[in-house]
Amino acid sequence: MSDKAGKHFDLATQGRICVLCPNMCRYLCPVAAVEKSETTSPRGKATLALGLGRGEVAFSEGEAAALYHCATCKICREWCPSNVDLPEVTRELRERAAREGLAPPAVRNLAERLVRDRSLHGPAAALAAEGLSRYRQLVSPGAKVLYFAGCSTATLQPRVVAATLRLFEAAGVKVARLQTEECCGLPLDVLGFREEAAAFARGLAAAVEAGGYQTVVSGCPMCTQVMKDRYPALGVTLGADVRHVTEYFAGLAEEGALGGPAGKRDTGNPRAAGDAPSDTGPPAGAGTYHDPCYLGRYQGVYDPPRRLLTGVAGLALVEMERHGELAACCGGAFTTDTVRPGTATSLASRRIEEAGRTGAGTLVTACPHCLEMLGPAGADRGIAVCDITEVLAERLGVLPRRSA
Repeated sequence: MSDKAGKHFDLATQGRICVLCPNMCRYLCPVAAVEKSETTSPRGKATLALGLGRGEVAFSEGEAAALYHCATCKICREWCPSNVDLPEVTRELRERAAREGLAPPAVRNLAERLVRDRSLHGPAAALAAEGLSRYRQLVSPGAKVLYFAGCSTATLQPRVVAATLRLFEAAGVKVARLQTEECCGLPLDVLGFREEAAAFARGLAAAVEAGGYQTVVSGCPMCTQVMKDRYPALGVTLGADVRHVTEYFAGLAEEGALGGPAGKRDTGNPRAAGDAPSDTGPPAGAGTYHDPCYLGRYQGVYDPPRRLLTGVAGLALVEMERHGELAACCGGAFTTDTVRPGTATSLASRRIEEAGRTGAGTLVTACPHCLEMLGPAGADRGIAVCDITEVLAERLGVLPRRSA
């Protein structure tokens, strides 16, 4: 980790800097705002790290549990004037907790289930077979672009998969899907199970090499972030360019391959099962955009989604008070949702309240985990929550509009 002057601080030094700071980041930390506990504030975690590093604190299950009261949203890193990378400090301590068997039971159970099933929501092989059957007419096995849906999208959000594939088709881009799409490994990496995460990374790298894919495109920013940034740290080379769907489709739009609202296309292909309309959807007019933490603060992707929404979908975009680099977390991180589901739900409700203050009837995001968290909270307040691919595909006429 480097500070703004290019100096390199070890973890102990970062801990000391954080402990001595006035702790202003606690007012932005979403977990601290909900739990109102100094122990789980950024400085509380830094104090724990410093005590462990000095040998003044014994590492027990209680101390380890505090490390998982973190949304890994990275907003403390964005705010910090000293450039302390507390999320990285926390990551290293979680790895120690996992190695020493001190991770909370819910975390260990999730890791064991993921290693067993190879996917977050059930056996990967069975899920992949169902997905390939449903979208068979929209994929080209010999294509050089691989669409990697991700565990949650593939299982819980078939309409997003359909919208994404329809957009590829509308742009004239042939895409392939893996015969068995396993997890990218990020949940394990975030939770501290480094070696297990590396094994998943090696598996995907082998599949990409075997398929001869040149580009991997995913709608899950957690997937793209771990492939871009963490695979090298885990000693794995993917061997393909990695793009989030918003980056990829924004590039296609600039080339003229995706039309605007007036340039609707009828591809003539029969509708896939995932295309079926659902109960609610984005009304015409104003909408607001939620920046996913792993797309914005981790990958610096802020403009492409907005260019697509305004330029291609023709949406009147109204920004929330906290957006861009300082956007609030929705609570969709694996640590928060697994260990503190009540905290995660509160974070989602707070974000929806902020969206409501814009007066927009639709909240658009670009992450399946944000969609999963914000959807129920939005329904409670009469705000439609949808993925950016759904908005684009509907406005381009390649996916049926959802009934109001």
